[in-house]
Amino acid sequence: MSRKSPSEPAKNFNMNTIKKGQDKKTEYIVSKKSNGIKYWKILKSEEKKCLKEFEKKKKINLEEYKKGKYVNNKQALAVTYSQVFRKNPKCEKYIGKKSKKSRIKKVKKSKIKGGGEKQLCL
Repeated sequence: MSRKSPSEPAKNFNMNTIKKGQDKKTEYIVSKKSNGIKYWKILKSEEKKCLKEFEKKKKINLEEYKKGKYVNNKQALAVTYSQVFRKNPKCEKYIGKKSKKSRIKKVKKSKIKGGGEKQLCL
């Protein structure tokens, strides 16, 4: 059995890079495992459609940001995400994963009189 994915290792490429496999038919995308290792994953047609739609909307919204419609480029990107997800909610699986860290409430420690500490949830 021979290797079907691209001959070059995935670690040499940026995330979401798309390459054809050695069979010249199947497309692969660079993905990252939870331990940080990059690997080649078969690109599904739905995922490809979502990525193309996102890039198209991003280009339009960044042009509008340059014209002054948005306050900053982060706002333009946030609008892009919401437009794509509104049109196709399944795209969130491919381009909108939020990390677990952002969902966890951040705890801020503040000192109070007497040298003790009090925890405040933000």
